[in-house]
Amino acid sequence: MEKLKRSVIKEELIALTGDYKLAIVLNQMIYWSQYVKHFDQFIEEEGLRRNDPNLEPSKGWIYKTAEELSSETMMKVTPKTMRDYLSKLVDNGWLDERKNPTIGWDHTKQYRVNLIKLQSDLLEMGYVLQDYKINLQDFMHPTEEKLQMEGSKRKKGSGENFAMIFQNENTIPEITTEITTEITTKDTVAEIVAYLNEKALKNFQVNSRKTQELVRARIREGYHLEDFQQVIDNKCSDWLLDKKMSKFLRPETLFGTKFEAYLNEQSITNAANDFDSYVKGLE
Repeated sequence: MEKLKRSVIKEELIALTGDYKLAIVLNQMIYWSQYVKHFDQFIEEEGLRRNDPNLEPSKGWIYKTAEELSSETMMKVTPKTMRDYLSKLVDNGWLDERKNPTIGWDHTKQYRVNLIKLQSDLLEMGYVLQDYKINLQDFMHPTEEKLQMEGSKRKKGSGENFAMIFQNENTIPEITTEITTEITTKDTVAEIVAYLNEKALKNFQVNSRKTQELVRARIREGYHLEDFQQVIDNKCSDWLLDKKMSKFLRPETLFGTKFEAYLNEQSITNAANDFDSYVKGLE
């Protein structure tokens, strides 16, 4: 059974943004920030930004198109309207925005929730952000004991989850049931196929059993959504404008036995070369 969409309106976010539509979009980005690759490093980075707000963020970036957000939130607004919502959230400092740092011709913006700014502004209004993976109130005002733990872990270079420092009994635990895992995997497959279709100009179907099996196999090996997107980016950069190779921009090739190799290889082209090749092709 297909998972039904949910769009949540939170009182604290309406109070913060002054607009329920902005509150919905911001909440959706907050939701996805809990499932970014290397979440613990994202939280560690935010911890460092408590004392150094000018620290350049490198973790926690979310790749979402305006069309995807419109569909996920069920707002049914145009991409331009959704981008306007995102721009307002960026202007207020609750979201950071950047272009794809590795793929020059990728015009889809990436966003990152600024937890420090978000929680600070909420606290000024007498609110805290509830139902997050970690306790943000403790995160903003850690006890001396937690700060010592934090410093100790950085000195030792421990590989334990940094985010656990800030968790307590009121924190929502990681979801590990088989049912929820299956639903999450289906969502991931849908996102991967949509991303591939957009980047490779294809029309692959998310219900393909073979595609689902390939994606699940890679997920069981420990790969995440961002890894699939990186493989797609790498091979689209190499093959998209090559008539002989473009046909291999398909799940069977990209998500098969060479997935790790594709993930770790460096793109051999850049946006300028792609454009030059495209022009030569027209000539």
